[in-house]
Amino acid sequence: MPVQPIVRSDPSGSDSTSPSSIAGPLAALTPHPDASLSVVLDEAILLAALSNGELAVAIHAAGLPPGTAALSTDQIRALAVTGIALLGLAEARRINDESRLVNVAYCTKARDDASADLRAEVTAHHRIWGTWRREQTATDLAYRLSSQQTIAHRLG
Repeated sequence: MPVQPIVRSDPSGSDSTSPSSIAGPLAALTPHPDASLSVVLDEAILLAALSNGELAVAIHAAGLPPGTAALSTDQIRALAVTGIALLGLAEARRINDESRLVNVAYCTKARDDASADLRAEVTAHHRIWGTWRREQTATDLAYRLSSQQTIAHRLG
């Protein structure tokens, strides 16, 4: 039986996630065989409400395993659910917002002055993501997950 994680509430006071909405495959990268249909649907609803950036933050927070190109959609979904369980929805959104601001500052400075000092932006980026490659990998996985969700929604 999956472990029920404790998820921090949204600071606004609205609990947009509850333990039952993320009680899926938290310990493994494959769905639990006893997972009920309602848990799977709750996970799908939760993940569909996230932007690609928020999904990338959640996937990154769960830890990127080696060989990410071979991950199935279910395994990527499990990473995203695990990341939201670890961070909480509000924190995932906050980190995504911070990352976007850092990227905008970096691009604006680099575009306006080719010799601009970008050390502060690079330091902030590495604090959030670790490396450029980790950000790109998490973003690629988020895109794979969101495009599969879009295809499933159109077919379903």
